[in-house]
Amino acid sequence: MNEAPILLIDSDEDDQAMFIKALAELKSPHPPLFFDEGEAALEYITSSETVPFLILSDVSLLKMSGLEMRREIEKSPALRKKSIPFIFITHPVDERTVEHAYEFTIQGLFEKKATYAEWVSQLGAILSYWSACYHPKQFQKT
Repeated sequence: MNEAPILLIDSDEDDQAMFIKALAELKSPHPPLFFDEGEAALEYITSSETVPFLILSDVSLLKMSGLEMRREIEKSPALRKKSIPFIFITHPVDERTVEHAYEFTIQGLFEKKATYAEWVSQLGAILSYWSACYHPKQFQKT
């Protein structure tokens, strides 16, 4: 069975490499799909028939920030209907960033962890939660 991908939107290649390694360690059935900027990720979710399992995005991105990308998703009834869980994983985290992010409908905001072990633990918790959680896209017919 071909599982829905996890979109990781982050311009840091080291974070992308750590993400690949962590997904393999966690034995995730969801293949990673990387974008280093928001516009390309938005184009993908707009034009693709594949509905991602979830979106993990940095706040600071090239061309279009994660916040701007989230705003565009919310403005689109078609994209909102896809019910893709949207989670920010960013660094640094400050009060203003958290307040601004939660002005949108997001499902979480996490600070990037400093060590690989912490990264695996954090990612494992996120994947476990969304694997067990019911949400509208699970009932959409393909």
